[in-house]
Amino acid sequence: MSTGTSKGVLLGTLLLTLSACEDFAGLNLAGTGEGFALSGANLAGGTVKLMPPPGFCVDKRSVRDSFAIMARCDTLGGQHTADAPLAIITATTVAVDGAAQIDTSAFEGTSETVLQRTEDGALAVVQVTGAPPSPDMRGTYWRGAAQVGNQVLGLAAYEDANSTALDQLGQSLLTQTVERTQEQSVVAAVVPPDNSATSPPKPSGNGFFAGLFE
Repeated sequence: MSTGTSKGVLLGTLLLTLSACEDFAGLNLAGTGEGFALSGANLAGGTVKLMPPPGFCVDKRSVRDSFAIMARCDTLGGQHTADAPLAIITATTVAVDGAAQIDTSAFEGTSETVLQRTEDGALAVVQVTGAPPSPDMRGTYWRGAAQVGNQVLGLAAYEDANSTALDQLGQSLLTQTVERTQEQSVVAAVVPPDNSATSPPKPSGNGFFAGLFE
């Protein structure tokens, strides 16, 4: 989804829109992903070049104009990276006019409880407890938001219900995603995007998350 908003819009309003895109009801975590790994994806009409952190790839089945899912590359049929945790990262974009007001105070008053927060320049990151998109996911996860061009990029990092790896690595994953995406999106703004590699087929009955936690 992608909607225009006024200059100086509060992140709290955007978070409601970003979270609404993370509706994974009925998606199956069982199975194996084969040949679905992309090194990046064009979002928001090509103005945002989404770049995963090292060891992660974009699941080409998930790519929409304003939404994509990233997972460890080997779970999508790509090369295994030992240092990458077994996790899922979601990305959503929302259009803004001018500069968006982004800070961690926007997470106050939501249905999630903030455990820790960091504001690193234009990037706001929080670790929260709440209701994850799937019962197979841990109830403690990470959220972040940053502006990329005329879009606010919302990110969330989830892991298996029995894992705690993201307690230490979650913030780093979101920070790296934002930094790499901002860098490549500058190039994407100059070079016309080639969306041929990121035009996904309709999602199968097994859902986007087949094998991502195996």
